[in-house]
Amino acid sequence: MTPANGIVEIRTLADLLSLFEIAADRTLTKEQYRKPVRPYRLIKAEASCQYQKNGKHCGQMHQHGYVVECHDEAKVMIGNCCALNHLGLDDDKVRSDLLALSAGERQNIRRHRVETLLQERESFIKRVRTANIKHRVLQDRINYVLEALPQLVGDILLDRWKRNALEVIWEYQIVKTSKEKDDENERSEKTYTERRWYPHSFGKLKGLGAWLQLQQQGYQERLLALRRQLEAIPTKPKLSQAELADAETVLNQMSSLAVIERELESQGRLLDEFLTQGNLLLTIPLVKSQQVQAETVKAVYQLLNEPCPSSPEKYVAELEVAIKQRYSSNSIRIAT
Repeated sequence: MTPANGIVEIRTLADLLSLFEIAADRTLTKEQYRKPVRPYRLIKAEASCQYQKNGKHCGQMHQHGYVVECHDEAKVMIGNCCALNHLGLDDDKVRSDLLALSAGERQNIRRHRVETLLQERESFIKRVRTANIKHRVLQDRINYVLEALPQLVGDILLDRWKRNALEVIWEYQIVKTSKEKDDENERSEKTYTERRWYPHSFGKLKGLGAWLQLQQQGYQERLLALRRQLEAIPTKPKLSQAELADAETVLNQMSSLAVIERELESQGRLLDEFLTQGNLLLTIPLVKSQQVQAETVKAVYQLLNEPCPSSPEKYVAELEVAIKQRYSSNSIRIAT
């Protein structure tokens, strides 16, 4: 229920002073008190308590308090502590009136908040539908990508994302041979062979993310449940207390809808980044099997919607030869 003055919740001293003409020069005593008018909870402590405590004006700055009316209808402010611990200390009726007024104010604020949000229910339902469509489109794109790539490559991508192991590294072997004189026979020489492996980096994978296991995130189920709950809220003008509580529970989940919306956008951008040509080519050397590498070459150019410059098998062979020639090596291997 919205108050006639239009301010549902008093949050600042300016709000309070716009609603009531406060007799700032008055000091409230128990004898002058007539009734509570309205409670308030300010954002900061900027209201001064006007109750007479220990024979003098309290003056304590506070956030939580009450506007009360004196017998001559003057309005003054009293802090929550003075109201309950002094004004209502030995008077159960005064204390009960103050607490009932606060409870009623909280209920009015709660009802107004829920009813205001319910005015956006159709907008919320539309957002849920839109998010569900985006989820379905994204899932279809992901399925196409993962079905095109060999399953082993998809498993490796998921594992690397979880471990944050994004750099694709192979190793090449350099063999060095040297001769040294034999200490026992100065006329003969011993031959020493040293084999060492060195890293070659193809670069770092980009765009990996939760899209690799989007179905496991449960977004679709959460969106469906949220839509059903929104549609189940009664459309009548005034909800019962039970209906209000149920509606509040549902509407409080709108923050989770915003999280899902942001996550779907984020995962879509990551997938776009993953599908760039330079990044897709990094999936080819993820495995050591030349057969799987050839299958990956075929998948990469399918995803790029471009013809492969050579046969997949020739592409893989040329890649291996290029690394060996670059480092004058006879042996290469994928780094573990």
